[in-house]
Amino acid sequence: MIRNSSTPYLGILLFLLLIKAALILILITQSGIGLSPDEAQYWTWSQQLDWGYYSKPPGIAWQIFLGTTLFGNTPLGVRAVSVLIGLITPLLIYLLAKKCHLSTKTAFWSAILLALSPLGIISSMLAITDVGMILFWICALIVITSSLTETHSPNYYLIGLFIALGALFKWPIYLLWVVILLMIPLFPTLRSKHLVGGMITSLLGLLPSFTWNIQNDWATFRHVTSSIQGSQHTTQFFSGNPLEFIGAQFALLSPILFILLILSIVKILKNRTEQSKGLLFCCYTTLLLLGLITILSFFKKVQGNWCDYAYPSAIILIGWYGCNTGNAAKKWMVGGVVLSITLCTLIFSIPYVQSNNLFAEVKIPYKTNPFRHNVGWENLPKALENTGYRPGKDFLFSSKYQMSSILSFYAEGQHRAYFLNLFNIRNNQFSYWPSMREEKAGKDGYYVIVENQPHLAKHLAITDEYVDKLSPYFEHIEFVGVTPLFKSYGEDVKGALIFRGTSYNGKEPEQTTLY
Repeated sequence: MIRNSSTPYLGILLFLLLIKAALILILITQSGIGLSPDEAQYWTWSQQLDWGYYSKPPGIAWQIFLGTTLFGNTPLGVRAVSVLIGLITPLLIYLLAKKCHLSTKTAFWSAILLALSPLGIISSMLAITDVGMILFWICALIVITSSLTETHSPNYYLIGLFIALGALFKWPIYLLWVVILLMIPLFPTLRSKHLVGGMITSLLGLLPSFTWNIQNDWATFRHVTSSIQGSQHTTQFFSGNPLEFIGAQFALLSPILFILLILSIVKILKNRTEQSKGLLFCCYTTLLLLGLITILSFFKKVQGNWCDYAYPSAIILIGWYGCNTGNAAKKWMVGGVVLSITLCTLIFSIPYVQSNNLFAEVKIPYKTNPFRHNVGWENLPKALENTGYRPGKDFLFSSKYQMSSILSFYAEGQHRAYFLNLFNIRNNQFSYWPSMREEKAGKDGYYVIVENQPHLAKHLAITDEYVDKLSPYFEHIEFVGVTPLFKSYGEDVKGALIFRGTSYNGKEPEQTTLY
């Protein structure tokens, strides 16, 4: 009976997920929303596969390597595996709901909620580290909730394996062990002599990063330590961003769905004796993670995506609430999905609307374009060509590692652009690769910086200062112009400032000690 009743829902779900994947592919290839600086950085890593990298484990680089091997060094190649994971994770959410002993209908809606939330749509498009981590977080939750429903101890070695795989993308997945330990008093079934063995198994996920760090003076750990210490250097005790963080959570789920999440937690806790153990585990997990990070946001600036691993379990709660507490709740749940799709459609359309002068009577301010750091890169090759850049003969470099990554991906004839630390910023992955001094002495180079308005105008006013900064490293340096990369309602709002350096002398700024 279960198989027969679930077949239509699974078929509909898979059909909708395939439509979503097709639309995401169209966005990637046709929308003009190029790589973000982070995505470009991860792509440069994938071009030089290693056991680890300066600021992240190696999983995202390995993921992009697979995609670009199949689809080339294109935005599609960089993002292809994320699209695939975006197809798989809702199916895993469906399975997670079933393991929580929820109905097929609830499982279906839970999967839809994740797939069509802003979090689910954006993570299906972008090559970011959270995507792989959340995939294996859900797999671990499935093992845990299955054991609670069937009243036996979890297979901690399997959980440890999933955590190890997730740790190849982001280390916060190890917080799941904290959740499990705190839940043992509430769920005695979680007690097992194999718990320690599972924890040890999960540490295998750290081995690649440890291997790289042993060879590179523990750079990743120095970076993480410096970041934590830096965040503590403040004169105010309450120095966080709780309102900004909470607002980001409304955006990740969409406002209606986030309100339904709060209502579902209240409802489940009020009637906890009537709920399945799997659903209760999801409830407590969501409440614990969201609560702890919200409290942290009062004392430290917290990024909106820092608790995205709380949402696989949260989605189950919303699905349960919408399908089991009356028609009004279901209507609001469906309304939340519609609002989510509408918001995402509007957000993704902003670059097109601005660049094509649509609805000019109600201009959308450029600063509200969430993809302003992604657009215009396809115009870089022409901008460089117009300044005399010779692919294969001249080299490219920047004083921002993000821009060096963008140049590496988009500029013609570049295997890898270079990073010159003119402003003594912290180390980065380019600090551990062959430098300009080692490979480009005696050659001509082009220094490129790209800015959005209003910063573009400020940098145009100080081009002489850039010439002064670059002069010690070249026989001659000149500012050759600014080229618009993106126009909003006919106004140049993003531009590339390009400087030509003749005969690089092999000098470099003093090595920074900042991590």
